[in-house]
Amino acid sequence: MDQLRPLGRSIDDVLLPTFGAYAQNLIAKEKEIRSTRQETHPYGFAPRHKLDVYYPDANKKPDAAFRAKPVLIFFYGGGFVTGNKVNQDYAHSLVYANLGHYFAAHHGFTVVIPDYRLVSHGAKYPSGGEDLKLAIDWVVQTLTKQAGYESIDLFVLGNSAGGIHTATYLLDPAFKESRAAITAQERSGPGVLLRAIFMLGVPFHWGSEDNAVLRTYLGEEDGKIWAHSSLGVLESEKKKNNGAPPPSLPGTKVSVLVSELDPELMQESGKQFQKEWETANITYDVLDGHNHISPQLGLGTGIEKEEAWGAQVAEVCKASATK
Repeated sequence: MDQLRPLGRSIDDVLLPTFGAYAQNLIAKEKEIRSTRQETHPYGFAPRHKLDVYYPDANKKPDAAFRAKPVLIFFYGGGFVTGNKVNQDYAHSLVYANLGHYFAAHHGFTVVIPDYRLVSHGAKYPSGGEDLKLAIDWVVQTLTKQAGYESIDLFVLGNSAGGIHTATYLLDPAFKESRAAITAQERSGPGVLLRAIFMLGVPFHWGSEDNAVLRTYLGEEDGKIWAHSSLGVLESEKKKNNGAPPPSLPGTKVSVLVSELDPELMQESGKQFQKEWETANITYDVLDGHNHISPQLGLGTGIEKEEAWGAQVAEVCKASATK
């Protein structure tokens, strides 16, 4: 983390140097990271629809804060064009196994990391929200069939573009029925309840940016880049409700997380998103010392200051869990 500040804020500038800075820290923990049991399953209709599941140690007593089984879905970033549940080209293919291991081994979560459709697979808005829905459907329809998973408290961590897809699922009316099926103020029986959402390093709009990738995913017509941004969808839903924000998700905490060294637009748009969605139980927090790439790479390193944000996420999940 100490090497990050001189790199600046631009994602293009910090990307490769940040990966380079963390590689040896992860490799040093390779044996521990690989000790976490992992399975791969299909979850949808496309070849891309595969997900990895990381399981906590079956012999370790779960945290007393969780009465239902805690399950965390992680939707990684990549600007709509890159990203894989396992990065084969970096640090002995330990990313994102490090994140799965961290939350499973240290906090008792079952961690689900899906691959989702990118632009090269024909992804167009709202396919990211559709893929998150399919991953949630897999948890509801398949994971709950495993012994001990009859009752699940579900948590979602969306990073960068994955956070945009998470916001799409939360706000777009196309997913209203799916959201209603997994949200409630209190648990009334077995099944899956969404308890907290984390959006890490998310651009909730792009300002004046207009490029081929944004137009390909969000729409070629003028105005679609804004209209299909998270704040644009929120604005549209407000207009439908005569200026009122969409209802909050009952029983669900929403947490906007930005890194201290994130691009300023992400910090500004995160604050704006919190302000505009005033009916939600939503907070805004800054991860000290991190940049746009480092939080997810710091997990599993065993370095306290690198993993502090993960511990913070776990504490919020515990506070949001079924009582």
